[in-house]
Amino acid sequence: MKPIAIIQHVSLDGPEYFLDYLNRQAIPSCIFKVYTGAVLPDDVSAYAGIATFGGPMSVNDEAEHDWILLEIDFLRRAVAAGVPVIGHCLGGQLLARALGARVRKADIPEIGWVALQAESEALAQEWFGGYSSPRVFQWHSDSFDLPPGASLLASSAYCRNQAYLYDGRHLGMQFHCEVKVEMIRQWLQVGYQEIDAHDLPSVMSVAQIAASLEEGMPQSHRQADAIYRRWLRGVYG
Repeated sequence: MKPIAIIQHVSLDGPEYFLDYLNRQAIPSCIFKVYTGAVLPDDVSAYAGIATFGGPMSVNDEAEHDWILLEIDFLRRAVAAGVPVIGHCLGGQLLARALGARVRKADIPEIGWVALQAESEALAQEWFGGYSSPRVFQWHSDSFDLPPGASLLASSAYCRNQAYLYDGRHLGMQFHCEVKVEMIRQWLQVGYQEIDAHDLPSVMSVAQIAASLEEGMPQSHRQADAIYRRWLRGVYG
């Protein structure tokens, strides 16, 4: 069984629950921590799938982060080779850039739990475990345009393009379904000023997020189970 290649961009935004899911299924993986200088491999076909994760930087900050353009090229080659890709938040934006879409400042940031709306009941059943309005965790101020040829899977009241599917196997998401309680608590410690700078309906307060984690996380993990299970069907059949 070929492994899943995991791309991590910062120390505080790793694969977390995604890795838990792979381990429960006895699926091998290999983590490339590009923020430490890890180099993405030349041969994308050595991996059954590619999973890329989040980070506080913008996809458009390639002058500050030399790995951004290298990763976009890596994802573009993976798509060309038919190696399924799943992108979480920044990872979904990187995949969108690799597919020829623009990434820009969102009309309104989203931080905290946000309800999505699946584009159809069929998609809700196929990708979101039957939830037509899944509740997911968000922390982003950028947004991707829908890549040419991609299908929109879900939207929110604040940001239309929340999840897309390309070629039936490549999934880009604006949200974080990989999160666990402790990781979000760490984000609150280092990112509280960003939250405090906003007074918007799309941004929960630090206190509201902290109080919601124990109750909200089980549903988030059930949602992630459905998404990962469906994506892995395209990886291993």
